[in-house]
Amino acid sequence: MAKALEITLVGAMIIGAVVLVKYKPAYEVMLSGEKLGYVEEKENLELEFNDYVENVTGNVAFREKTVLPEYELKLINRNKQTQEEEILLALETTVNTTYRTYAVVVNGQKQASVATEEEAKNMIDGIKSDIDANMIGLNIGIIEEYSNDLKVQSTEEASGILNTIKVAKIVEYNNEQETKRKAEEEEAKKKVIATKTVEHVGTIAGINLARPIKGVITSRYGSRSSIRSSAHTGLDIATGTGTPITPIAPGNVTFAGRKGSYGNLVIINHGNGIESYYAHCSEIYATVGQKVDSKTVISAVGSTGNSTGPHLHLEIRQNGTPLNPENYLY
Repeated sequence: MAKALEITLVGAMIIGAVVLVKYKPAYEVMLSGEKLGYVEEKENLELEFNDYVENVTGNVAFREKTVLPEYELKLINRNKQTQEEEILLALETTVNTTYRTYAVVVNGQKQASVATEEEAKNMIDGIKSDIDANMIGLNIGIIEEYSNDLKVQSTEEASGILNTIKVAKIVEYNNEQETKRKAEEEEAKKKVIATKTVEHVGTIAGINLARPIKGVITSRYGSRSSIRSSAHTGLDIATGTGTPITPIAPGNVTFAGRKGSYGNLVIINHGNGIESYYAHCSEIYATVGQKVDSKTVISAVGSTGNSTGPHLHLEIRQNGTPLNPENYLY
């Protein structure tokens, strides 16, 4: 009996020796039931995997494992190569990575994303270097962003976007200031005219007339000059550019725009066949169809059209025939 047991043990040892010569132990790695391959030391694989997950340099904010590998110890042919590197790469692809970037926000809207907060600050400092950001309405700041998709722009591209917005805001601000300035000028003119006492200096066809501006008469009705071959159909009254012009009497505006040698022209119908023309204006404030009176600012003195300097060319017509304004107003 003892002899038989000894023979059995020796046989087992021989078989074990043969197995160890031909095979080696290894861990089969599986992920969600899918076989990835073999590794010799699962502890080393776990250590490298954990190092990857905990490495949060650069734009990586944090990493999170989504699944865990499973291991089973097996004997494989000693000549068979294990797949530590391939398996580690496969495990890394299962990790959920969250990235941190820095977005530049202008007036509540995200405009660009860069890799570092320092890049974002430098761009903003550059944008603000030659402007008053608050004055032009450029509210610009930085926010941290977190996402699973790393998308950043180069500083050159991001700076280009921000500079385009900056230029647009400057243009918008300048346009607003110009509009405001013109509105204030018009309001000031209206206040001046509103306090004006209308002095009726003549009548025509039962209509009381008032002078549209004060100034110096430089060309009279019926005169001729080097720039005018035909007789003058109106009266030229010279004064400063921008001087407000008011109608000679209440009426309706029938024309307000550019008209040949008249330049900028306003025509008003006063009824009873009477019309008045206001030519060479620098600005036109009246509109066609507007009802006006002797305090309404309809235009401003200028030198548009066929003109040698700032003045008002005033015409009075009755049933289409020019009359001499001096007979009624000056």
